[in-house]
Amino acid sequence: MDTARAARTHIIWTSIALVFILIASCLAYVFMSKVPGCQRINIVNVSERTEMMFRQQVSQEHWLLKAQNYSQADHRLIWEDEWLGYRDESESILDQTNMWMVIREKGVYLVYIQANFILKPQKNNSSTVELKIVVDFSYDGTKEVFSAAHDTQVVSDNSFPDAKLNTFLLMKMQSTSQLSVRVFPSHLVNYQPRPFSTFITIIKWADDW
Repeated sequence: MDTARAARTHIIWTSIALVFILIASCLAYVFMSKVPGCQRINIVNVSERTEMMFRQQVSQEHWLLKAQNYSQADHRLIWEDEWLGYRDESESILDQTNMWMVIREKGVYLVYIQANFILKPQKNNSSTVELKIVVDFSYDGTKEVFSAAHDTQVVSDNSFPDAKLNTFLLMKMQSTSQLSVRVFPSHLVNYQPRPFSTFITIIKWADDW
């Protein structure tokens, strides 16, 4: 049953990725055709570029990781590869700690992060909870921190106890670039799959801008 569910999940997410790339390519073509100096781009070139990206997408550079826990030391999420059963373990994008993702190929990547929180209502009182997603990015000895998403939730005994925070990033990364995700408050993150409560997808979109 678990194998069948994982197979269906793999097919669904790969299909979503391909459809997303097709839509992005079509929008880029329409936009560029309206910009002076871009009229020379023809549909053949766009089709060839889209086909090239599809070939890349069918390759190994697409990932779906689910959060299973967090580090109490620095609040980094600990991940597991949803498609690990379909890959060789040596091809995993995760390092030994399962907290850092190590990019294997240079390129432009679409990164989507979603965190679900189980908030705790206060009886006869309301409180404010700050929700935040922070992405740590490391490359060539340089470290950057992105405050990727932020929201404020007012929680009371009459409020719905779940909250969702998500963000979408388009990142140009080098081979061996690394990224990790910190989510606050980490102890309120939902780590139970439904089928995916807190997850990250990383998809190679192109070789360059």
